[in-house]
Amino acid sequence: MASGVRVDDSVTALFHDMKLKKSPKKAAFFKFSEDEKYIVVEREREILTEDSANFFQRLKALFPENKCCYCLADIHYITAESKKQDLLFMMWAPEDATIKNKLLFASSKSYLKHAFPGVIKHWELHSREEFTLDVLAQKLTNDKIKSIEGQCL
Repeated sequence: MASGVRVDDSVTALFHDMKLKKSPKKAAFFKFSEDEKYIVVEREREILTEDSANFFQRLKALFPENKCCYCLADIHYITAESKKQDLLFMMWAPEDATIKNKLLFASSKSYLKHAFPGVIKHWELHSREEFTLDVLAQKLTNDKIKSIEGQCL
């Protein structure tokens, strides 16, 4: 691995639970262990399925101001044709993060994506201004989206 970082087994287990809809999590965040050798589940940042009111605003608020992180979110949306649900992998790399932090996350992103087979929706964000429902809709599909997580577009 270019960054020398490994994906912790708890990350893979959580992904499989979310994919099979066995997890109570609607959004999970990932960070590096203190020694920066593993990508681990960030227990302090999550949104549970049962507590997903105002999902988009809460998700946006959970991204730290000046530190990078990864997120896997279970997104529900409605197009003109049907209801859909996708797992979305996000990398948050804010402009105010340190260069070292940005490089560590960028060099390890592909290994985490590899640990999430079947996740084809990706979104890399660098500022809160980019974090809008319209941009999210573009990341999810080329079709016209009527609503995302109950919010009309």
